[in-house]
Amino acid sequence: MTDTNVAPTGRCYCGCRTEVGYGRTFAAGHDKIAEAAYMAVHHNGSVAELLVSQGYGPDNPVTDAAVATGGWRKCEHCEYKGAPESIRNHMAKVRKAENSQRKSLEKTLRTLGGTWDPSRGIQTLSDAGYHPSEKYVREIYRDLADAGLLEKIDENRAIYFVTEQ
Repeated sequence: MTDTNVAPTGRCYCGCRTEVGYGRTFAAGHDKIAEAAYMAVHHNGSVAELLVSQGYGPDNPVTDAAVATGGWRKCEHCEYKGAPESIRNHMAKVRKAENSQRKSLEKTLRTLGGTWDPSRGIQTLSDAGYHPSEKYVREIYRDLADAGLLEKIDENRAIYFVTEQ
């Protein structure tokens, strides 16, 4: 592993000689210019070529290495990996999507009424453009039963009846 302690010099590291603020190594946006130039010189502008040169690829993902070294994290709910800030942003999107799915299913339950099992909930959400798991639909049903909208009518299976509309 290379030394990552780079001493600021007061000038931009891309080579443009722009003066930069205290503790900075690049002028705004110049890190990307330097990165693109480096990639062009050393890896034909190809990130895939860079990864392969470092031993990474489909069977040895660099994202796994980033998690293993502690710089990145894996989402607790899916396979997404990223920097801590990326995980926070990802989870905000996940929560927003889950809330949207729940509202969509609840609205349909109230409109149609009747008896609901997980496959009907999955189909309803799939028709609305979502990709829910059976586990997730069951969780929504349990929450809606706790809220009084659904009543479980079969003790051995996840079958519910809409009690209010």
